[in-house]
Formats: sequence, structure tokens, C-alpha cells
Amino acid sequence: MKKRRVLEYLLWITTLLVLFVGAWQLIGGFFEHQVLSQQENYLEKKGNLLLRMAKEENYNEASLRQLSQHYIEHVDERVTYLSATGKIIFDTSNSNLLGTRSNRPEVKTVLAGGKLGTSLRKSATLKKELLYVALPVEQDNHLIGILRIAESTTTFMTAASSVRNSILTVYVILCLLITIFVLYFLRQKNRPLETLLPAIKKMVANPTRTETIMQTTPQWEELYQALNQLSEQMSHTYKAYSATEHKLHTLLNDLMIGIFIVDSENKLVMINPEMKRQLGLFQNLAEKVNFAEVIKDPQLIQLVYRISPNNPFLHDEITLHQNGERVLDIDLRLFNEERQILVMSYDMTQVRQLEKMQQDFVSNVSHELKTPVTSLIGFTETLLDGAKDDPKTTTEFLRIMEKDAKRLQALIQDIIQLSKGRQALDYPIQNITVAELLAQILESYQAQIQAKNLSVHLVGDQALVWSTKVELFYPIAKNLIENAIKYTPEAKKITISYTLADNLTLNVSDQGLGIDSDDQQRIFERFYRVDKARARQSGGTGLGLAIVKESVEKLGGKVQLESHPGVGSTFTVTLPKL
Repeated sequence: MKKRRVLEYLLWITTLLVLFVGAWQLIGGFFEHQVLSQQENYLEKKGNLLLRMAKEENYNEASLRQLSQHYIEHVDERVTYLSATGKIIFDTSNSNLLGTRSNRPEVKTVLAGGKLGTSLRKSATLKKELLYVALPVEQDNHLIGILRIAESTTTFMTAASSVRNSILTVYVILCLLITIFVLYFLRQKNRPLETLLPAIKKMVANPTRTETIMQTTPQWEELYQALNQLSEQMSHTYKAYSATEHKLHTLLNDLMIGIFIVDSENKLVMINPEMKRQLGLFQNLAEKVNFAEVIKDPQLIQLVYRISPNNPFLHDEITLHQNGERVLDIDLRLFNEERQILVMSYDMTQVRQLEKMQQDFVSNVSHELKTPVTSLIGFTETLLDGAKDDPKTTTEFLRIMEKDAKRLQALIQDIIQLSKGRQALDYPIQNITVAELLAQILESYQAQIQAKNLSVHLVGDQALVWSTKVELFYPIAKNLIENAIKYTPEAKKITISYTLADNLTLNVSDQGLGIDSDDQQRIFERFYRVDKARARQSGGTGLGLAIVKESVEKLGGKVQLESHPGVGSTFTVTLPKL
């Protein structure tokens, strides 16, 4: 902008200079013309004076020559007398000058009948510029001769140069005044721009800052005040917009809904962290890249391309197989004004997994309950049909029915325990002696231990007291010990150890069959069994380790498994202080 103003000033100065020079040429030409016109009048009067004086002597050539010589003694002038045909009769500057001057402009004018002939040209004889004035010499209205008076222009122009210089001085002063006035006018015209433009640039560069113009110029005061108000309003508006934009970005970043926006050129405008997580994008994305270069899933790309003004809304559920299976509920919406597509994604993976787990749970519970109930009903019907009359058969059937009833009772208790864990009941914190609690659990399984001839070792500080929620800690220890007893072959060893540092660590190790790595990933799922036939035969419900996991998490701890097929398993529970 500054360069533009400089060019504007230069253009005006150049224009004024051209106008001033052109005007001076006109003024100088007019002045010179006036001087020549006055000098022509002056020479004409002198010529007429000579002719009147010569007329008294009937235009005698000798008297006219004498008058002419006398005339030019005190002036730098030249008198030439020509015949009626233009032939030189005498010349005061050169008495030997001969020839004709009928081709000279001033002479031709008189010969053509004019009363006065003038010409300004360089003399071929004197080699300098002369002003010629020719007058007709008449007698009885007949041309008898031509009187020509010539004067060097240097004679009268030198005298007029002082006047010309004075005029030039006044003209230059006038031009300077006009130039100053024009520059001042331009300055006044550009002054608001020079004042406002830097302020506007600062407003654009830093909209949060209020720019104030302190000027007292009366003619621009209203404009400056309006700009000050505009700057203040713009600052407030931008701050409000920035705050709203920040809140929106914070909301989008914290939303558990994946969002990305695609513009009319299929460029990715924005994508929030949740959408990156759902799509498995962890790298920094370049701005304004084609969305298909970032989003690789063909189902999602196809959904975006299906959006059109005739079909501005779409809803679908897709399954991604990148970085593990993930189920996404997709909503797409087209904004016609901005020609942008908003894509919202809800991660339904856990919901679908929970639905599947719920279905599996109901199916498994139904199956687990069906087996003992069917057995009880079958044996009851058999007894009612007459088998009760045989004491030996009755006793055998009753023992089987007792076993199934106990298994049914254990299953119901485990389900109740899981239900309590999910309800997150606020159990009281109690002090327990860890060794006594573990010994109590082992005492309840002495019959199984002795039947399988197992060697059980309890290792730890016998006096260790731990503050915990007994309703949650007891099922953890009970189920781990019960599983170790069930799945350890005869004459093998079980080791139960516990230590206390910052946290309580409980280890239950056995020399059982072990668990392979594939099953270890699912061992804590409800009703999952490594060997279903052996589990049912042993009376297991398939819920013990699920109860352990949920109870440990409820106490803020973690459970780990280390197992090798044919070697055995070690379950490690780490619990923090409550």
C-alpha cells in the first residue's frame, strides 16, 4: 500500500510538471508574440513617419536615403528601399547591396496589395534573426516603391527578457503553491488510509486485541470512532467465537462418538481422536488430504460416496476387521450449504459382545440347570414308578440325586455370587488372619484331598492380618483352592503361599494338567471350560474363575495366570490396601 501511495504522488507530480511546462510554453509563446506585435507596431509607426517626411519632398530617392541614414544613426535598425517590382534601390546596412527581394514574405504581401508586410527570419546578409516590416510607398494611389525596416530581435528581446524573467518567477511561485496544495490535498485524502490501514492489518493479524486510534482530526473523527468501535466489537466477537470453537473441539475430542468431516472435494476436514481409535489410526494426519488415503475400509468409503443431494442421510452398521474385529454403527449426513459430509460412528463392539455374552450366559445357565434338573426328574419318576421298593436301588438313586442337587446348589450360589459382584455392594472392611481363612477353606476340602492323596502346603506368615472385604476375598481364595484340588491328579502337590509388601500377593500353584496359551485367553470367561467332560464329571459349574476375576477387580487388584501343559498352573492374585 505504501508503494502504491508513492506511485500516486509521483504520478501527480509528473502530471503537474507536464502541465506547468506546457502552460509555460503557451505563456512564453504568447509573451513573445505580444513583444513582436508591439515591435511591429513600433517599426510601422517609424516607417510611416519616414514616409510622411519623404512625402513632403515627393518621395525623392536622395532625400529618402538621407532621412533613412539619419534615422538609423542612433538605433540598431536597417532600412531598405525597394522599387515597385521589389528591386533593391538602396540599403542602409550595405550601400553596395543589389538584386531583388520580391520573393521575401513581407515584400510579397505589399506587392499583393497589402498595407503592411511582416516577417521574422534570419537574414542571409547579416547572419542574425531580424524582424522585417514592409510598407507600400504610393503616389496618386499607385505603388511606386516599398520601404522595409528591419531590426534585430536581440535588440528588443533583451529588453523584454527581464519582464519575461519576472513573469517566470511569479509563474514558478504559483506552480509551487499549486503543487503544495495538490500534495496537501493528496495527503489529506490518504491520511485516513495511512491511519486506518495499519490498524486494520493489526486487527486482522491479532483479532483478540482491541486497536484504538487516537486522532483529533475533526473531519475524520467520526470515521476513527467507528473503526474503534468495530475493533472492539470484532475483538469481543472473535473471543466468543474462539471460546465456542475451543469448547466444540474439546467436546469433539472428548466425545465417545467417532466423527470426521469430508468437504465437497472429498478432502478430510477434521477427524476426532475417537474416530482415529475406532479406525486404528495412530499417526499424525496431514491437512486436507483425500479421505480415502486415510480411511482404508472399503465399506466406509462406499458409504461416503453413496451420499448425494438426493440421498442426504444414511445409516448402516459395518464390521471392521483391521486391528481386530470392530462393529461400528455409522450415521452420515450431507450439509448442502457447505457441501460437507458429517460422519458419526458409534462403537458397538462391546455392546455386541455383551449381547453375545448375555446370550451365551443364558444358554449356558439353561444347559447347566437342565442337566441336574433332568437327572433329578428322571430318577424321581423312576422311584415313583416302583424302584423305591428296592432298597439298594433306592439308596443308589438317592445318592445320585443328592450329588445333582448339590451341583445345582453350587451353580445357583455361583450365579448369586456373580450377581452380587455386578451390583457392586458396599461390603464392610474387616481384619482377617490370612492363614486362618485359608486353613478354614482347606478344612472343608479335606475329604477330596485325602481321597486323591494330595500334598497341600500353606506358606506364609501365620500371624499376618489383612484388612479387606471378606465377602469378596473369601470367594477368590475358595475358588482358586477348589480348582487346584479338582484338576490336580492324585499324589501331586499343591502350594498356597502369600506375602505382604505394599500389596498382598496370593499364589496358588498346582501340578495339574496345565492350560495351553489359546485357552488362557478365555479361562476367566463364564462357563468356559478347558475340558468340558472332565469339568462336569468333577461337578464344576464353569463360573469359579469368572467369580475370581470379578471379585479381584472389585477389590482393585489383578489376577495373573502362568501355566504350561503337563507341568501345572500358578494363579497369582495381587490386592492393594483398602
